[in-house]
Amino acid sequence: MTPSLSKHFGAPAPALPLADHDRVPIARSYPRDGRLIGRIGTRLAGGAAVTAAVLSIVMGVTQALFPQDEDPAIDPRTRVLLALFTVVLWALAVVYLGLARYARSSWGATVAAAGTVLLTVGTITSAVNGIDLEFFPVVAMAANGAWLVGTIALTVSLVRAKQVSLWVALPLVLLQVCLIFLSQSGGGVPAGLFLLVIGVLFLRDRIDSRARARMRRGRA
Repeated sequence: MTPSLSKHFGAPAPALPLADHDRVPIARSYPRDGRLIGRIGTRLAGGAAVTAAVLSIVMGVTQALFPQDEDPAIDPRTRVLLALFTVVLWALAVVYLGLARYARSSWGATVAAAGTVLLTVGTITSAVNGIDLEFFPVVAMAANGAWLVGTIALTVSLVRAKQVSLWVALPLVLLQVCLIFLSQSGGGVPAGLFLLVIGVLFLRDRIDSRARARMRRGRA
């Protein structure tokens, strides 16, 4: 960008096109800031991850020991599980937005977070009414689709940014599989253990310190 000459002539100078060899790539700074993701600090993201982890493990153990039957009516124990799952879904939204600060783009995290929050419309109404309402399949399909697409996009964006370890980014796509499709087999346990690791990394400032170290090496 050419320097402004307004201080000499009272008007800004027109911008001149730069040759390709003169263009300087803009360095990305991590953690990224933004209207939404900028409000999710490491403490908040870490606390949300630990909360989701503990509740997921409790759900996983309970569902493995007491599998649900095929009765469409929701028993009291299942209502409690739905309430716990609702909290997990909201906590996951915070975790995704917290991780987006280390990704190249935040749209994947936003879509995934929107999906988990939308799914709570179904979990809350089912827990309150004791049965899945007629609109539940439509809401569940849209919510799970957004959750899946958003998580894949977030994972790819994190891998491309190279600010977090691959073993932190890649398993993100398996959370939905464990919490939804493998729930009756105790899938909440491995999901919870993974979220617990992420929570500890956030709370101990390990993700932030790794990002800062990589930025320093990049500028050296």
